[in-house]
Amino acid sequence: MTASVKIVLSGEIGSGKSTVVRAAMQRLGWERPGGFRTHWDGAGRGARHLYFETWGGERHLMAQRMPAAGDAVPYELDRANFSRLAVASLAEAATGRPVVIDELGLIELDADGFPEAVVRLFRGDAPVLAVIQQRALDRWLEAIGRERVTRRVDATAANRAALPAQIAAWFGA
Repeated sequence: MTASVKIVLSGEIGSGKSTVVRAAMQRLGWERPGGFRTHWDGAGRGARHLYFETWGGERHLMAQRMPAAGDAVPYELDRANFSRLAVASLAEAATGRPVVIDELGLIELDADGFPEAVVRLFRGDAPVLAVIQQRALDRWLEAIGRERVTRRVDATAANRAALPAQIAAWFGA
């Protein structure tokens, strides 16, 4: 496995990004990497609460939906809790273990110290697989530094079945 490989996976909502990541992790044998995934705890997209969960199974409230006018569904980030715990979940990189983040969006850009921790992660030696929401991609790539990303790929209906094997190959597996 090539330690310095940094892969960013993006794509439209519903393109299968999370499914691709889990299948790639299985192919790579990454059962408990550093990092986390975000989810609505079984509720549908746009549910009242948004959680982040480490790959070791520690689940924490990340944000909650705030009342808003119109079609917007704004979330208020629990900045202190998310920043402390999410940054800690990236600490596995210091051991050289892989880090998987599923996913980075706009809300995470507002977390104190978290974007800086992601930037450090992409500057380090640990392998990284990160999913970035399409609408947040340019802002995250600007923060990370496009040159630090080894590969950037979009998940689509046409390529999602082949992507796990391709991602594993890029990591040298």
